[in-house]
Amino acid sequence: MNIMDKKVGFIGAGNMASALISGMITAGFKPEHIMASSPGKSHLDFLSDNFGVKTSNDNELVFKESEVLIFAVKPNILKTVLEEYKNISPKEVLLISVAAGFKILDIETILSSEQRIIRAMPNTPSSIRSGVTAISINKNATEDDQQNAEDLFSCVGEVVHIREREMDLYTALIGSGPAYIFYLMESLLDSSIGIEMDEDTKKNMIASMIAGSAKLALMSENSPKKLRENVTSPGGVTQRAIEEFEKNGMKEIVIEAIEAAARKSKELGGN
Repeated sequence: MNIMDKKVGFIGAGNMASALISGMITAGFKPEHIMASSPGKSHLDFLSDNFGVKTSNDNELVFKESEVLIFAVKPNILKTVLEEYKNISPKEVLLISVAAGFKILDIETILSSEQRIIRAMPNTPSSIRSGVTAISINKNATEDDQQNAEDLFSCVGEVVHIREREMDLYTALIGSGPAYIFYLMESLLDSSIGIEMDEDTKKNMIASMIAGSAKLALMSENSPKKLRENVTSPGGVTQRAIEEFEKNGMKEIVIEAIEAAARKSKELGGN
């Protein structure tokens, strides 16, 4: 059965659930096939008002009505929700978890079943259908399950398949990656104080520069290093900035930061 014909339930109705539901509706999913639960009334009201999906503060109702169940909650909440799911013993469904750091083995251990499980990690540009989602499947998940997950997350951007042991590094690199770009934008904005423009114009100018650079990297056969070298004339303005980056160990700082974030992802899963 095509994923669009299945009933998809969300446990959690925060930003990620909202982004996914928005993309699904835009892609042609029927609102009556989507349901979400959350203790937060404002989140549920937003989903029902904007997308017309069914909502409830009762997880059990979503468990029982769903054919695909997406756990869009924080890692520290997921264990409790899984215990609740286990006790309800609903009909067989495909479980998809987007909780950072929480391993498939951890889910299998709690459920003690032959549950079909897919772990997914979207990033925040999914909210504008420009995200990247990595997925990993367990041994019980079928080819149809994998295809259904791919079709679902394709509604909000690109989908890649990775080995689960790489998920923590992926989370640190791509899941958290947009924050690093926004941090770079903050820094560039701070450095633009000498340009007499309003902040919105400067923000748009910097964002367009980053978007254009990313598009060039996507379209070009050259590596990022080669593209950078093409802009960097010896003895020129760009070269001077690159020298300052290298003197301060910018590349090493980035690598160390990603490694630290990957360790944090593992810690979150452990907790």
